[in-house]
Amino acid sequence: MSELEKKNVDDLNEKDAKEILKELLEFEKREARYQKITSIMIFCLVVIMGIVSFMIVPIAVQTLTTANATIVQAQQALSSITDEMQNINAMVSSITDTSDSVNKMVTDNAEDLTKSVENLNSIDFEGLNKAIRDLQDAVAPMAKLGRVLGG
Repeated sequence: MSELEKKNVDDLNEKDAKEILKELLEFEKREARYQKITSIMIFCLVVIMGIVSFMIVPIAVQTLTTANATIVQAQQALSSITDEMQNINAMVSSITDTSDSVNKMVTDNAEDLTKSVENLNSIDFEGLNKAIRDLQDAVAPMAKLGRVLGG
């Protein structure tokens, strides 16, 4: 190979190397720009998330506090309801015992009550009324006599 050819090959290689380096430089610039844009977007997202966190966290804490207070009130109400249910159960038990006692009394005295009702039914009220009238008729003249004599 002659020197001219070598020079031309070296010139071409040098031009190709310069162009390749230029392309690499442009590629690296583009990549750097994309990385810069990506970094800026990530920074913006982090800032937005930070702002949202500062806005949401106090509201979430307040909501949790309110929910906790509500749960405590519900537990107290449930405890109160449980106590009232125990009182109601005691009252129902007492009413049942009283009802059983009344039933036993009625059962024990049913025969006597039946006899008493039968005896009341056997009374002759018309005859009793007639006897009372006869007694009044007999006593009336004595009362007049007592008034006249007594004064």
